[in-house]
Amino acid sequence: MVRSLNLEISEVATQVTNSFHVSEAPESDRAALAFEHTREAMGPVMAELLESIQHQDDPILIDIALKADMVGFAAEITSAWDFQHQSKSVFTGVYKQMLRSEPHIVAGQWRSHAQKYSKQRLYNGRDLASGFSHQLAERIADLLTVAGASTTTEAIHAAYAQHLEMIVRTSLELQRIIGEEVISCDYEILVAHFDEVFDADSMDDIYGGEVAMSGPPGVVPRVLSTADLGLRRTEKVVGSEEGEIVSTVLLKPKVVLDTIVYELGIVDEEEPSPPLTDTVT
Repeated sequence: MVRSLNLEISEVATQVTNSFHVSEAPESDRAALAFEHTREAMGPVMAELLESIQHQDDPILIDIALKADMVGFAAEITSAWDFQHQSKSVFTGVYKQMLRSEPHIVAGQWRSHAQKYSKQRLYNGRDLASGFSHQLAERIADLLTVAGASTTTEAIHAAYAQHLEMIVRTSLELQRIIGEEVISCDYEILVAHFDEVFDADSMDDIYGGEVAMSGPPGVVPRVLSTADLGLRRTEKVVGSEEGEIVSTVLLKPKVVLDTIVYELGIVDEEEPSPPLTDTVT
C-alpha cells in the first residue's frame, strides 16, 4: 500500500508539473502569503528555490517540490493518532511507557483502541477525506504561486479532486491499518529529514547516485527532500524486561539530494552549496 501511495503521489506531481506555466501578471499580495505558507510547510530553502528560479523551460524543481509536499502531507496523516496535534505527544508518551513494561501485543491492543475510539469521539464517523483533500489543494496552489503560476485552491481542487482524494484516502487507510489493525508490532512511515547526511543504508537516492556525484569534490551530499515514503517495522523482543526493540526497514524512503543544485546549474561547482538551515520532508 505504501508503494501504491508513492505511485499516486508521483502521478499527480507529474500531471501538475506538466500543466505548469508562469503567469505574466503575478499577484504580489497572493505570492507573499503563499511564500509564507510554503516556507512553513517545506522550509525556507525549498521556498526560496521555488521563488528564485525560472521554471518555465525546465520545471524539474516543481516536480521535486510537489512530491516533497504531498509526501510530507501523507506522512502527517499516516502517523497521526487522531489528527489532533495536541494529543499526539500524550498518546505517544503513554504508548512508549507501556511498551517498556508490557508485551507488545498488550500495548498494541491499547494503541488500537485508543486510536479507534478517540477518532469515533471526535468525528463520529464523519468522512475526513474531503477536508484533507482541500488542504492538500491549498498547499499545492501555494507552491505553484511561489513558483510563478497564477492559480487558486479552488482551481487546483477542481482540476485534481479525484486524484487528491485518492492520495488522502490511501493515507487514511494506512493510518487505520497501522494504528488499529496491527497489534503484535508497529509499522512506521519513514521520511528523510532535510539536511540529513545521505546514508545509503537507510535511504535511496531517487536518481540512482547520479546527482550525488554532481557536486564538487569533498561535498557531502545531504537530503533536500523526500520523494517516496519508506516503511519500518519495530517489535519488542519477546521476554525483554528492558523493552528492547528490533527494527527492520522494509522500504527505504527515496530522497532528492541537495547536490541537485549543481546538476541544474543553480550553483557553480566552484561555489559552496547553499546553506541548509531548516527542516522539510
